[in-house]
Amino acid sequence: MVKPVGRWGAVTWLVLLALLLSGCAAGRKWNYLPATRGEERSIYVIAHGWHAGIALSNDDLGEELGFVREYLRPGRYYEFGWGEAEFYQADKVTAPIFLKAVCWRNPSVMHVFSMPAEPAGQFPGADLVELKLSPTGLKHLKDQLRASFKLDAARRPYPLKGGAHRENRFFKGEGSYLITHTCNTWTAKVLASGGVPMDTVFTLRSAGVMRQAKDARKEYLRLRPSE
Repeated sequence: MVKPVGRWGAVTWLVLLALLLSGCAAGRKWNYLPATRGEERSIYVIAHGWHAGIALSNDDLGEELGFVREYLRPGRYYEFGWGEAEFYQADKVTAPIFLKAVCWRNPSVMHVFSMPAEPAGQFPGADLVELKLSPTGLKHLKDQLRASFKLDAARRPYPLKGGAHRENRFFKGEGSYLITHTCNTWTAKVLASGGVPMDTVFTLRSAGVMRQAKDARKEYLRLRPSE
């Protein structure tokens, strides 16, 4: 006979579920802080409904990510995202596509969007956070982004579906999409690689990514070098 869950047991499960759905970076600290304000490099975290992406300036792509320019129109900023291959590329998400994404281990894709304007101008009214990284933090973040692309023996990506005006492009991605490792878990891991204090296990929703990014920004302003 299965015993019913007591009141405190139910409370415990509710707390665990809340953490699972929202993400919690308690106890985590900033890494690779800039030594001076002159070292600061801006990145942007942008929420698009269920999904949150990361944007870098064209000048900051470097040799790690500069290859994306070959497949896209010139942009001032480039936004990167990762997700389930069929779901992310679908023009219309059907029930079978949704159930496949949440119930099985599936292939992944990278998505890159070329922006002619700054993120705030490109997505007016969007939930957006600007974060400052050091050159070291930015290098680690770009290495993590590059590692999310599946590359051939010549270290070239596998281009997939793209926009009619080369404004965006999908590429084969590394890693499998799981309900326990979503696009937002990936975003949290990429941010953490750059030194941002993020939960990289329980952050499944974009709301969790954005809340932690905003908390990280507040903490950074407290730690920011004076000059």
